[in-house]
Amino acid sequence: MPNQLTKVVIIAAICVFSTQFGVTVIAPLLGEWVEASGAPSSVSALIFSAFTIVSTPLSVPGGIMSDKFGRKPSIISGLLLYAIASALFPFSNYLYDWIFVRALQGAGAGLFFPAVTALLSEVTSNEKRGHAISIYNIGLGAGLALGPISGGVLYDVYGISMPFFLCVAFALLSVILVLVFVQEPKVRSKRKGKGLSLSERGRKTLTLSCVMIFFGIGVAAIMGALFSPFAIEYLELPDIEFPTTGIAIHATGIIGAILSAMFAVFVILQTGFNRLMKYIGEIVLSIAGLFLCACGFLVLYVAASLSELIIMSVFLGAGLGAISLGTLTSASKAAGEGEREQEGRIMGIYYTVFYAGLGGVPLVCGPLSDIFGARLLFLGYAILLFVLMVVVWRARLD
Repeated sequence: MPNQLTKVVIIAAICVFSTQFGVTVIAPLLGEWVEASGAPSSVSALIFSAFTIVSTPLSVPGGIMSDKFGRKPSIISGLLLYAIASALFPFSNYLYDWIFVRALQGAGAGLFFPAVTALLSEVTSNEKRGHAISIYNIGLGAGLALGPISGGVLYDVYGISMPFFLCVAFALLSVILVLVFVQEPKVRSKRKGKGLSLSERGRKTLTLSCVMIFFGIGVAAIMGALFSPFAIEYLELPDIEFPTTGIAIHATGIIGAILSAMFAVFVILQTGFNRLMKYIGEIVLSIAGLFLCACGFLVLYVAASLSELIIMSVFLGAGLGAISLGTLTSASKAAGEGEREQEGRIMGIYYTVFYAGLGGVPLVCGPLSDIFGARLLFLGYAILLFVLMVVVWRARLD
């Protein structure tokens, strides 16, 4: 890649790292908070979903704004909202406080994600798109991986303030990098008319990508919202002590480590998945990701030990990595088929569905978990993913 293009892609990866670190740092804390408050698991799901309840309706308008006013203003505005939300978290003591702050993060996401992915689509060719998005996904996965373990460990050692002050620092660093180093294309072609100028193939590709990311990101949503309460209630996780330092990692830290291991696998496999995607295509890679996620939930359905949870994290991390890379690349290529001025709008559609899954799935699964139990929920979602694989495969062949 040319130097300027490489710089933009790396900065995009750093920015998405900071946002995802801020989103997932609270995941291991939800179990402790829910248990202490005596609230049902559905409350944990509501806190987690407040983010997406706001980001979902803002994604398309956010993408359109980035088409009209430029990518940088939307990216910077989104990052600043993330920073403000993170600064407010340590002072949030009640249910409605947590919901409000998560909603503020969601507003930032509605501005940030369509703009940053539209920028990547705008500065890369179809041949380089997969490579650029794999680097972007490495930043995304690294944030998802380090967020839970940092949240759990820093909470155990330093209390609730430290994880969120670190989020503020990452977000502000990202703002500075975008302001100083990112240059947008000087010329954008104008789109005529109000409809999307996509071919029939482009529309089908975008539709399949959206369907798969909806249920695929639902896997991450279930883990973020329900895994911590499930592990604390049903699994006996041992304390891990470090005698020389006097530090002990309790259940919260272990849960954070398991979630982080899942996203570490997501990161490690991005380069390999990008190479594989060149041979089998984006849609087939995404279908393979659905299969891996289904296998991970089957393991979680029977899990009773720490080793089984580690195996589960490998399956889910690999599956999420394949789904994310495959669907985001295919949606980005579909956006590139149209006029430049609509790329933000198309990526806004993708992220609208993305956040609908991220928020809607736990809102449905939270009450189902209370009624039927978490294990049956994991089994049912695995079966759903297997069915979706068959449906997408047949639609792909039509």
